[in-house]
Amino acid sequence: MCIYSFFIGSDISKSVIDISYIVDGEPIYLGQFLNSEEGFNDFVKALLKITDVPFCEWFICFENTGVYSKPLLNWLISKDIACKEENAMKIARSLGLRRGKNDKVDSKDISRYAFEKRDSIQATILSKPLIISLRKLLSRRDLLVRQKQSLSVSLTEQKSYIDENLYETLKQGDDILLKAYNDQIKIIEKLIQELIQSDPEVALNDQLAQSVIGIGKVTSAYIIAFTANYTTFKNARKFACYSGIAPFSNQSGTKKGKTKVSHIANKKIKSILSNCIASAITHDPEISWYYNRKVGQGKEKGIVLNAVKNKLIHRVFSVVQRQTPYVKMMRYA
Repeated sequence: MCIYSFFIGSDISKSVIDISYIVDGEPIYLGQFLNSEEGFNDFVKALLKITDVPFCEWFICFENTGVYSKPLLNWLISKDIACKEENAMKIARSLGLRRGKNDKVDSKDISRYAFEKRDSIQATILSKPLIISLRKLLSRRDLLVRQKQSLSVSLTEQKSYIDENLYETLKQGDDILLKAYNDQIKIIEKLIQELIQSDPEVALNDQLAQSVIGIGKVTSAYIIAFTANYTTFKNARKFACYSGIAPFSNQSGTKKGKTKVSHIANKKIKSILSNCIASAITHDPEISWYYNRKVGQGKEKGIVLNAVKNKLIHRVFSVVQRQTPYVKMMRYA
């Protein structure tokens, strides 16, 4: 295991990156460079002029800024330079109270964060090409679904106060667009299934996940994408926490509040799991019995539904870990 001794922080925007590094525990600002391969080479050359630490001991940290941070991530990994594409909230919360900010200060703060976390921070590992492609396809599907819903809802809301003839004219145009959206969504979903089926291990896990009542093709694809085919989360509890459906205690001293879920979560996963609940309650005898029993006991419906989501996630992880399909309980009393 390599021991890192030279820590670098980068604040990334669309066109430029700001670089700072740590010397004797204190951050020093290096400068601003282009957010491109040319700029990456330039900041590495500049760092080589001030340090003789070998590349294997470098560690570069930067915030995950979506598409803007990916070029640097890919380039560093291609050069075998350890790096961490960190969650922006983790960095922000570690810094405490701040009065003002700018790119120069941010790069210093990020380098300090990497240095302070040096004993626990782990380098980012790129997902397999299949997982990267799957995420892009799902992102595209999300965009199409949102646009379709927006188009469908907007004209409906105007129906009550728009001229009838004009409404019919606009509706005809919308119907054409909605059909086009539906066709494109079907194409994307077909590509998603072809991609999943192209890898035997991914295809098997997809099949196992769908054996759980309530888990469909789209939900299974999302879980595979966000767990990198069940490799980035050790257990169902951790994934439930990531998805915002794991309950946490809320107490301090003698004051005890309601157990509740955290708002810090992947809201997309939480949303698609909500779509699975109705099917699970309707078609799974055990889930149906559990739901009706808890509601009958006076439990809040939202809490019970969240518990059902938890059950579904635990079942999915169980069947994948066992590599055997879920078996429905035929009787439950």
